[in-house]
Amino acid sequence: AALGSLSAKSRLGEYYLGFGYSMADGDGGFQKASGDILSIMAESPASNTADWRLGLEYGNYDMGPGQGDDTSWRLGIDYLMYYDGHVDQNGMFRPYFGLGLGYLSDKVGIRLDDNGFNWNFLVGTEMLFTDDLSLYLGGSFYGLWGSFGENDWEWDVGLTWWINDVHGISLDYQRPAGIKMDFIGLKYLYSWQ
Repeated sequence: AALGSLSAKSRLGEYYLGFGYSMADGDGGFQKASGDILSIMAESPASNTADWRLGLEYGNYDMGPGQGDDTSWRLGIDYLMYYDGHVDQNGMFRPYFGLGLGYLSDKVGIRLDDNGFNWNFLVGTEMLFTDDLSLYLGGSFYGLWGSFGENDWEWDVGLTWWINDVHGISLDYQRPAGIKMDFIGLKYLYSWQ
């Protein structure tokens, strides 16, 4: 297959369910913190150039000796708009941006220091290397509705391999700018398109 062909399998513009597990590891002020996170997500095309994404994430965090364990969860929906075939390389690069709303319950302060309804802005690109292999690079600027000063930026990188048209796996890495935690995860993707 030609590099970056338009028939390449992408995470944008596809119907799929994702099931994931991530490990969190802290540094800096969170040196002794660690966590386990389970996630489920669904993505569905809204048009030829936009998708809806719904996600639920639940994490259990050990904050270190004497700090105890606590939980964090978030539920969100995003609207992603992407540009396919409008840039060089015949669609190899698929830039996207989006908006989202959600709810965050973060007792441990891993994502933000408070709980409540939140907003986010997403930006990035997916690079299609072959029909089965892609890499996305992006980020999300997010915060609380009740306090716009309570916000953060999170980097997001993922390598996706589609085993066939239905089954895929993704190795992901996230890093918030304000909180010194690394999130490394593995997702199983099920696509029925």
